[in-house]
Amino acid sequence: MEKCVKYMTKNAYIQIALTNEGFCKSAWNAFTLMLKHAHRFGAGNSVGFIYNFFGVTCIAAGTSGCGYLFMTNYNHLLDLSDPIPPTVALALVSGLIGALFLSIFSYSSDAILQSFLLDEELRFLGGDRPEYMQEFAATMKNRGKGKCEMTCC
Repeated sequence: MEKCVKYMTKNAYIQIALTNEGFCKSAWNAFTLMLKHAHRFGAGNSVGFIYNFFGVTCIAAGTSGCGYLFMTNYNHLLDLSDPIPPTVALALVSGLIGALFLSIFSYSSDAILQSFLLDEELRFLGGDRPEYMQEFAATMKNRGKGKCEMTCC
């Protein structure tokens, strides 16, 4: 239950930043947006989890590998009988730090996805888009049918 509440709160804060409305209305808008586009959120979260996992693994492996090479090649500087325990500790600490830094990726990918879906739900209204995005907005607008069905409009 706590994970669901944290996830909804995170998405509500993203909606607050996007729409400048109150928390409850933003939480409801985020919930309805996630329900309408559950497949997109599911795919985005799955790909994001895979990227985070491989990112943390690569950071931990690279840092501990470099640390192991340093400890074995410069043994005269370090008086170590076995380099494995410090390497494991280095892998754990670097993995934790990598996970903390890559959590920013999770928030930013959710914010970008919500921004795009909200813009799509509003049928790309407004002309505040950069020039290079106008063609994209026109093709996406022609792809949709009907008018806005989102409850927050």
